[in-house]
Amino acid sequence: MNSDSISILQYKGKFTFERIGLLLNDLKNKKETYNIDPVQYKKLLTLMIEILENVLKYSDRFEVFVLDHPDYQPEFELLLDADGFILISRNPVRDKDIKEISRRINKINTSDEDQLKKYYRDTITNGIFTEKGGAGLGFIEMAKITTNRIVYSFIPIQKGFSYFELSLHINHFEDKDHG
Repeated sequence: MNSDSISILQYKGKFTFERIGLLLNDLKNKKETYNIDPVQYKKLLTLMIEILENVLKYSDRFEVFVLDHPDYQPEFELLLDADGFILISRNPVRDKDIKEISRRINKINTSDEDQLKKYYRDTITNGIFTEKGGAGLGFIEMAKITTNRIVYSFIPIQKGFSYFELSLHINHFEDKDHG
């Protein structure tokens, strides 16, 4: 991110379905203000849903932790810069989950379009689905929508916990046929 980016949406706090609805509605209301074309709006909306649902699914595990560490509440931000849009989410994760999250994202980031399609089919067919949702399908969906790599990092908070940051970029001039 550069200093020339503009924050379109920003939220830090407890994520609920109602909050997600409000954020999606905020994007709809800002569509004209920021001159977001229909193809990019659809991509942004779909990515926001994937990201926000992902944060929602996992943030309830950390409600007690966040009470003691308010700086590490889940958060979401949508930025606009000269190159396009940047979607960022941050939320606490357990250190024991870092290896698996990294493995999934790295596999996606090193896959071409055909490999990504196969990975998606294999995950749907053989994935282990939990009461919390998919078997990593969200990251695959994100990668299918943006042609850029999924950028991520983990910032250690305290023993056993880190702050997971996920960043997606949608270029202004992506091929309109992929929308």
